[in-house]
Amino acid sequence: MRIGIDFGTTNSAVAVLGPGGPRLLELAPGERTQRTVIHASTEGEITFGNAAFRAYVEQDLSGRFLRSIKAFLSQDVPKTTLGRRRYAFTELISAYLRFLITGAERVTGETVTHVVVGRPVSFSNDVERDELALTRLQQAIADAGVGSVGLQLEPVAAAYRYELGLDRERIVLVGDFGGGTSDFAILRCGPERTASRDRLDDVLGTSGVAQAGDVLDGRFMDTFLMDAFGRGSTWVRPYRTEPEPWDHPVQRQIQRLYYLHLLRSRELQEGLDRLEPRMTDPTVVRRLRRLIFDDLGYPMAWAIEAAKRAFADGPAVTFRFDEFYSEALDLRRDVELGTYEEGCAAVLDAYRAAIDEVLVRAGLTADDVDDVFLTGGTSQLPFVRGLFAERFGPGRLRSADAFTSVCEGLAVAAA
Repeated sequence: MRIGIDFGTTNSAVAVLGPGGPRLLELAPGERTQRTVIHASTEGEITFGNAAFRAYVEQDLSGRFLRSIKAFLSQDVPKTTLGRRRYAFTELISAYLRFLITGAERVTGETVTHVVVGRPVSFSNDVERDELALTRLQQAIADAGVGSVGLQLEPVAAAYRYELGLDRERIVLVGDFGGGTSDFAILRCGPERTASRDRLDDVLGTSGVAQAGDVLDGRFMDTFLMDAFGRGSTWVRPYRTEPEPWDHPVQRQIQRLYYLHLLRSRELQEGLDRLEPRMTDPTVVRRLRRLIFDDLGYPMAWAIEAAKRAFADGPAVTFRFDEFYSEALDLRRDVELGTYEEGCAAVLDAYRAAIDEVLVRAGLTADDVDDVFLTGGTSQLPFVRGLFAERFGPGRLRSADAFTSVCEGLAVAAA
């Protein structure tokens, strides 16, 4: 059996190409996608995907819970303890991929003989780290135990899926917005090209930036929530009597919510303990401590994602973080889309630059593009869609299932 795997920063999926077209495999009843998460219980039992998420919630957020493991491919991070041993992140990625592969074999009753795995155009804006991430991903895939493996750019895969619905040739710009990267590609697509094995000449240009859903979560925190964690607070230094502004690197570090487990240390714990009585408002330190040391970064990310999704229904929503067993982190904010857009200005500028870059590489102008196909959760944010509508016109924007197009295209590539 030949399969496509979309190994995403936030969600992952497996698909096959059948007589009726690409089809996502349900690794459990009703589960067409799997969260890219790993959980180890306090007893050391390790689970993956949606089952890991359920175990984490059902066990009152206890044990170890890892999210956005793909994001660590380009970073220098130490081994982490999970269950009863320490793992390099490439080992965890390999184990997660193996979970997807064995799940596909279990639900189909067939042996996987070939896999095409998606990869971003750029893992990192740094060339050396981008190359490091690709090498690590290739090693993790090899260690997953499938003999025949290929890689395909994720926006190119999304174009293959979009192409199946075309009745004539089109120049298509794809914007694929994941959790860790945002990738762009321009391709010639059409029904006569679908069956071709060599599509290299059809890919006219690609570009990408390492700014996507996780970064936008951080921008949400920075825009709306940082006062709860000490921004604007004051403290009294030792041997002083007058309050002065308090600033600490941890205030910026916590905006990378998937990274919080790497911040936990005795040094930070003791530093916060010493700091608390010196703060004008000690509550901000208690919130920091709870967020970092009670492993509440992931629930915080889920609450932010819920607010982001709600923006699709209107320009004003209420952010709530009050259901995760933490009175010290009982946060509610009325937030507005326009303010959030202003907070994301640098990210949107990066997207505009990447669009300029892919057009230049393709030797085209915006007028030459027939269709703009957007996929991924971030593509549903109104100001992201608005960016493309402004550049290409709203009539050329196309979309499908935001979370399955890449995987379905990878199944086409694998066939």
